[in-house]
Amino acid sequence: MAFGRFPSWRTVFRKVHLWLGIGLTLLIVPISLTGLVLVFDDEIDAALNPGLYATTGAAVARSADAYLRSASEAVGGQAAVLRWPHAEGGPVTVVVRLQPASAMEGRGPGVGGAANRSGRPGEPGGNRRPPSRLVYLDPPTAAVLGVKDLRNSLIGQIHVFHENLMVPEYSGRDIVGWTGVALLLLSVTGLILWFPRNGRFARALAWRRGPATSINLHHLAGFWISIPLGLMALTGIVLAFPPQASAVLNAFDAPRPPVRRPGGDPLMPQPLLTAERALALGTGAAAPEAPRLLAVPSTVTKAWRLEVQAADGTRHAVSIDDATGQTTLEPAQRRGDAIGAWMRRVHQGRADGPVWAALAGLCGALPTLLAITGVLMWLRKRRNRAALRNDATAFPDRRLISAENA
Repeated sequence: MAFGRFPSWRTVFRKVHLWLGIGLTLLIVPISLTGLVLVFDDEIDAALNPGLYATTGAAVARSADAYLRSASEAVGGQAAVLRWPHAEGGPVTVVVRLQPASAMEGRGPGVGGAANRSGRPGEPGGNRRPPSRLVYLDPPTAAVLGVKDLRNSLIGQIHVFHENLMVPEYSGRDIVGWTGVALLLLSVTGLILWFPRNGRFARALAWRRGPATSINLHHLAGFWISIPLGLMALTGIVLAFPPQASAVLNAFDAPRPPVRRPGGDPLMPQPLLTAERALALGTGAAAPEAPRLLAVPSTVTKAWRLEVQAADGTRHAVSIDDATGQTTLEPAQRRGDAIGAWMRRVHQGRADGPVWAALAGLCGALPTLLAITGVLMWLRKRRNRAALRNDATAFPDRRLISAENA
């Protein structure tokens, strides 16, 4: 009995690369393009809403209580989280939880606590995040610059799509994660297929006159972006599957009880400490690090939570007991959690300078080019094979065959 010859590894990789790319183009392209938008979300948001960023100066000159009070009065809710400006001259922002009456006003699809931070349907109890608004304040004066419903803003909707395709109830986040796995495989197989079998790397890096433009674009753009794109895909997989990723990254670390983060727990209506006093206690315990975020105590934690940032960009947290004023430095992250936090910064594309931001932007833009050129190459190859099957007099496109086998 005769058996057919097994295909070569190069043929297997080519088939995997082809059918993953063709089959998942309609998922990869929109996810990548929304990622491109999110890399530059601050600049886009500032262009669309200039009033929110029209500050009168860079100095954060008012007390923490003044910012919280101004934001609460602006929307008739309870201030939950105060954030210092992300960049020099940027606004102070405060997350304000809406009161029940305010929450019903202007409620649109998906608004009003139906989804938590991850975009998944809300759950009863502390896991459900109440409806909120983001209030922008002028740092020198605490004047209100504007109010935004973050989830229903353009950037917010793009973020939700990039995170779960706007279908959290249908495992949208998992679909995005597995699309990331496919994109990682495309990057790896594409890089392997690019390597010339004759060892002529200089020729492989040059624009060749023979092959069609689509072939040149696919091979050259694919090579230069393959490693950054693979890294973006890998970090996206980690973000899409947080429990599994945490288990893998922390596999060799000692287990540690989870630290409760501010979430949907009810806020303390009248904390004993003022925000400014809690800030002073927290910064005193964490000096010389700069404050970045202050969370109001909940009825569960009964403690303020201050996040501070060191000069190297790393963040730490200090818990301030509302009843006693005692400060507690939260334990340093486990090694796996630190790696996960680094991966998040890499995926967001903004924490490692303009060069990586530009590369992250290309990782969002070039998959569309690679998809178009890949489809053109596939269609040309189908046309050539059809011509051979029909005993056409025209020869197949030798440029394509030679380029694919290079």
